[in-house]
Amino acid sequence: MFHFLSSLFSENEKRPSGVDDELIIKATDRVIAGTDKRLQALASYHKQLRAPVEKAVVHVINLVDALPEPVELSQNTYGSDPRLHAFFASFKHMQEKVGAAKTVEAYLDKVAIADDPKIFGLLSIQKEEKTRLGTVMQDDHLQREVQQVVVNFINHNFLGPSVSLQEAVLNVKKRAFDFMIKIAMERIITERTRHAELEQQQHLLKRKLKAMQAGNWGFEEMLRPEASGAKDYSSLEAEIESVEQQLENMGASHQVLDRTLQIIKDTLGKPEELLALHNIQIELDSMNIRADTSTAAKSQKLELIEARSCIGATRILLPGWFPVEALPAERESIASAMRYL
Repeated sequence: MFHFLSSLFSENEKRPSGVDDELIIKATDRVIAGTDKRLQALASYHKQLRAPVEKAVVHVINLVDALPEPVELSQNTYGSDPRLHAFFASFKHMQEKVGAAKTVEAYLDKVAIADDPKIFGLLSIQKEEKTRLGTVMQDDHLQREVQQVVVNFINHNFLGPSVSLQEAVLNVKKRAFDFMIKIAMERIITERTRHAELEQQQHLLKRKLKAMQAGNWGFEEMLRPEASGAKDYSSLEAEIESVEQQLENMGASHQVLDRTLQIIKDTLGKPEELLALHNIQIELDSMNIRADTSTAAKSQKLELIEARSCIGATRILLPGWFPVEALPAERESIASAMRYL
């Protein structure tokens, strides 16, 4: 899908100040393909999208290039790396979640491994925290019903698997760029849905008003003031005016493409609001309970990278790799192959 962006997201291209015209044109074409191809009817769409597309591309490059070096995901490191120990209940659990990930399985089904001994990618995990009452040892005394915060790491995934680190980095950049296009598309759909709803509401309100006028509300009010509908009538007119104003602000039907283009510009023009990385520190004991002054249990400080998106989703990210030199020629599943790690 993103073959034309390979050079754009090249590992050896460090261009925070901009990229060349040809690559921006190709990236823009991908944005159009991922949103609304009818935008090609607007003569100036490439010119209007150049700045926001370039900003989004540079942001993606800087984000992914800032990730640390990949760690080995094997039995050798499970016991020594506190992050892996926190992420997975056991080495077998790590085998199941990483080696049998659908992304890895799909990749190895279509790629010849040859003699390359490693699979690189990005470990992505959801972190959740729950409060519970537990038992702790403090000052040689057992204390019960102590409030504790348990940190769970769930929904593991392994993104952008590849036989080379460079290709894995490229795949992650593609995913990040595609995510921004997806957000733009969701906003376009929301806008168009709202526009359609307003048009329908306007139509219904006008029908109601026409019926009210046919019923001579004004005459009824003059003859029977106690049954006056003036208040409802004024409210109805005000509602119609409000709907029409909202429709006018959103643009008439012939302005839909211009509005769509503006949504894309507004979305990609602020990539730091769409996706950002944050360094976080968390201190956990061996049971993944947050350490505090209430317990004397041994704990480890973990330095983690958390990805935060504009839709409120967060994920813990860790680049990693696992060896595959012993993969059997006829494997039943990736899970069985991972037994050789």
